[in-house]
Amino acid sequence: MIQISLLGQSSKMISRFIKTSPKTAWYNRQKIMKSKQLENTQLKFKMLNGKIQIDETFIKEIHKGNFKDKFDKRKIYLDSFSTNTKCCIQMAVDSNNNIYVKSTNTKRLQKQWIIENINKQLIKENSIIISDMKPLYLLVAKQTNSILLATKTSTNPDASYRKLNKISKLQSNLKESLIHYHGLGFTNIQNYLNLWKWKYRHKGLTPNQQSSVLYFNV
Repeated sequence: MIQISLLGQSSKMISRFIKTSPKTAWYNRQKIMKSKQLENTQLKFKMLNGKIQIDETFIKEIHKGNFKDKFDKRKIYLDSFSTNTKCCIQMAVDSNNNIYVKSTNTKRLQKQWIIENINKQLIKENSIIISDMKPLYLLVAKQTNSILLATKTSTNPDASYRKLNKISKLQSNLKESLIHYHGLGFTNIQNYLNLWKWKYRHKGLTPNQQSSVLYFNV
């Protein structure tokens, strides 16, 4: 079950291998992503320092059911003035390849989210933050006492890519990994991000070795 999940197979494919229903396979995959072993591996790589590339990306949400009912509890996660089904994902990586990836649970990057999440608890003071020209990243630099090196993507895309090449590759890798999964929603998307981050840090291992590391926490 763990090995097939790490390969990015769908719940339907997993159910065929372990001979159970797709619904049971999906719930078991959620248990894997919520496991203490997976959660504990994230804690070691939380603090970022040195040169930090920071950027947001957007991934497609697949919501089960419909939202015609105005009292649907899931509506609290939706940005009221957005009409698409995109979720904003905040990513950052430092010079030591420590990765931060978190769902904002909104359709766009918001000031309050920056204040609460990208602060001194995440980024060490006197770091160098490399980003595009988004004004909110100036706020990140201020509240972490860091230097901001911003590049206007529309004016000089080549220079922007060179400065943000590491995080651009991470964003591409993330989207390629998530494309195989179905049923991503605001309530569980962070579990998929944690799984992706763990797999990326252990990409040098075979799927069988990854299963052993994740299951036995060795």
